[in-house]
Amino acid sequence: MTIARDGKAGTTIVLAAGATNAEQTAARELSEYLAKVTGGTFPVTQEAAAARPSSAIYVGPTAFAAKQGLKASALGPEEWIIRTSGDNLVLVGGRSRGTLYAVYHFLEDSVGVHWWNPFEESVPSKPSLTVGDLNRRGKPVVRYRDIYMLWGNDGGRFAARNRLNRQGDAPLLGDYGGSMDYGPPYHVHTFYMYAPPEKYFKDHPEWYSLVGGKRTGEGAQLCLTNQGLRDFFVAKLKAYIEDARKRAAEAGSPAPIVFNISQNDSGGACQCDKCQAIAKAEGSEAGPILDFVNYIADAIRTDYPDIYIDTLAYSYSQQAPKTIRPRDNVIIRLCDTGSNFTVPITDDQNRPFREQVIKWGAIAKNLRIWKYAVSYVAYTGFPMPTVHAYPTDFKFLVEHHVEGIFTELEYPVTADWRDFKVWMMMKLEEDPYQNYQALVKTFTDGFYGPAGPILREYLTKLEAASAARPSFLGMGGSPLAAQYLDLDFLRAAEAIFDRAEAACKGDEVLLRRVRHARLPVDRAVVVLYPRMMGRWVGAGNKPDKMPLDRDAIAARAKATWLAQADFRLPAGGERDGEKASAEAEITALTARKAYVPLPEKFRSLPAGTVFDFTAETTRNWMDEAKVVPDAATECGITDRLELRDDDQDPSLKKYGLPIVWGLYDQIGKSEPANGTIKAEDVPGPGYNWYKLGTSKVGPSVYLYFFWSWIIQIDVDSISDPKHADQQFDIWAKMKFEGPAFPHGKAGEKNAISVERIVFVKAKA
Repeated sequence: MTIARDGKAGTTIVLAAGATNAEQTAARELSEYLAKVTGGTFPVTQEAAAARPSSAIYVGPTAFAAKQGLKASALGPEEWIIRTSGDNLVLVGGRSRGTLYAVYHFLEDSVGVHWWNPFEESVPSKPSLTVGDLNRRGKPVVRYRDIYMLWGNDGGRFAARNRLNRQGDAPLLGDYGGSMDYGPPYHVHTFYMYAPPEKYFKDHPEWYSLVGGKRTGEGAQLCLTNQGLRDFFVAKLKAYIEDARKRAAEAGSPAPIVFNISQNDSGGACQCDKCQAIAKAEGSEAGPILDFVNYIADAIRTDYPDIYIDTLAYSYSQQAPKTIRPRDNVIIRLCDTGSNFTVPITDDQNRPFREQVIKWGAIAKNLRIWKYAVSYVAYTGFPMPTVHAYPTDFKFLVEHHVEGIFTELEYPVTADWRDFKVWMMMKLEEDPYQNYQALVKTFTDGFYGPAGPILREYLTKLEAASAARPSFLGMGGSPLAAQYLDLDFLRAAEAIFDRAEAACKGDEVLLRRVRHARLPVDRAVVVLYPRMMGRWVGAGNKPDKMPLDRDAIAARAKATWLAQADFRLPAGGERDGEKASAEAEITALTARKAYVPLPEKFRSLPAGTVFDFTAETTRNWMDEAKVVPDAATECGITDRLELRDDDQDPSLKKYGLPIVWGLYDQIGKSEPANGTIKAEDVPGPGYNWYKLGTSKVGPSVYLYFFWSWIIQIDVDSISDPKHADQQFDIWAKMKFEGPAFPHGKAGEKNAISVERIVFVKAKA
């Protein structure tokens, strides 16, 4: 079939009578992109208003399609068909998104158009365009496909073009088929949205969790066995459903059919006798939650047979209950809070979550997964090899009855290789059985041009480095925990990106794309520079011979970050905030000493036996402990926890002596070492060394301070798989100030400071 010849259209686009907004969008998109590709003009005509042309592309549920036996009414809402018939082409699908998907598949698979991110596309130039016989039919393998977020501000256009049917909190408008959206009040953590404590606690304290013998509406949950609360939720849900339907009708979009009722993002499950009887009988706090949600699902089924209630299996409720089963109109969204992202779900490290999927999949008719695709600790966006796990993960999930995947992927500029990972997720969620390597090649060659093969070389090297030096990296991972991010790998990665940039010389668009892919590598160098410098010098090298130029790399990272903020974010607060983050991070990192000698106490020990962690390498929860200058330290800074003693924050009682500290193994869920510092252990004022003990250190291990673990530091970078039995003596240099502590002075602030942590290889 001839679409165009020598820049002139060879066919007509015919749109079905009574086409929906989404079908009209499909015809318009087809017309516009065929014009871009061929240079011709492709007007859209209505089937009822036009005589049948000799050659046409029929879009939507046309009479012509029906005569070919292609009835849209028999197709699912996202099912699509592409079929040639003589000199005609039929693009048809079910409502609301099927015809859109038929058009987008045709443009992508047969014409060669690609949408890489919300801002960039590739459109081939083909003044003469023909297609051979086509007979394709499909629908997404994963029913609900949602990425939070895309930051396109385009009404869902990019999402629809790549067959996502939801994009986090951003709308997917009716013009793009609408969204498989959640109704009000929100899609997650809605207990207090239904029953805000500030509004209802005074009159109904019995609705709220009993914790420690007292009802509380702060940082807790609800008393899910309370009958009055249950009836309140039923009435409130019905009101939300009616309101959502009214708003959808006004907007011309599909009304939401899923409403969330789920636990708050905190602990505090109810400890009353009734709630705990269910939890204990079911072996999980999911028991009371599911009993509550099932009650509401039963109460609305008759009046609203098409409505589903979605709830979480998250944190303390991830384990499936023993006997309670979700109703058929309940959706379970199981959250993957503990997996290692660098290996597939089938790897033994991820056995706990894998078993949760299997157990929930066996009892839930409707199961969705909440995946995390980034780390949430300091210096997010470091190089993390995860994309190779996507095909295995998605295939495993769909083969265990998962019908939906929600992926949380924040950070519009700094997320690791964001464009590549988002694009791969979209393709593999639509069909996880596609050829993975072919998809990688399509993206890297299509988006990076001549640099594509070079970036595939980087991807291979990153995955090999991670396999050689395994790290447990999940939503709490950090650059320090990534053992593969050492000087050898980062030098090699920077050299690869130098070649990639050289391959794009003269093409500012490709150069901008390559530098964005490079940003995680550059930031990792700047973040890890003191550690790499310490090891460089420890191996007998001179500081001025360090093979990476921190300041030059930092300048490039900041320039890339700022340029991408301008490119991706709308002018105003969001863009300004991103730029401020770039300035603050790079300024702080480059202000650090590039090289801090080992503490005097350990300098005489053999090279390679002492591993030093200074204050800026810690992660401090909610910034309760802050990294501040301290002239009394050897490295110039310290982690300082300043204490108060008042009704709002009785921190002296929480953090005074004795304090606990120790090692935690994320894989083994164990503490290889722990200890206590008591008042009698403080030898004098100022900084003193304290010894935790002696322990092995394996992958995924971090050191924590205090009962709340508000200071943590990843120390597994010192482990060596070839010497897994190596023991380490563990030291910390700390100071206790103020009258609340031994040797403290009156008038001083009560504070605890941690300057640095040292691990020393213990003698056999």
